[in-house]
Amino acid sequence: MLEATDVIMAAIRSAFDSYPKEGDPEWRSPNWIMPEECAHLTRVIMRELDAGGFQIVKKPADAQPPRS
Repeated sequence: MLEATDVIMAAIRSAFDSYPKEGDPEWRSPNWIMPEECAHLTRVIMRELDAGGFQIVKKPADAQPPRS
């Protein structure tokens, strides 16, 4: 079962694939983020959401998507 942190970390990794770091000769790959950096960003996002009064809640499996 996926947790909110797993989804956030996947989104962060995806963002780095979509927006590579350019102009840094020390950067190993423009499409990669260190796992520790990704985990740190995820913890900060979760902490800030909590501090702002937000809560991530998983939808029930039988929940219908909203109608357009």
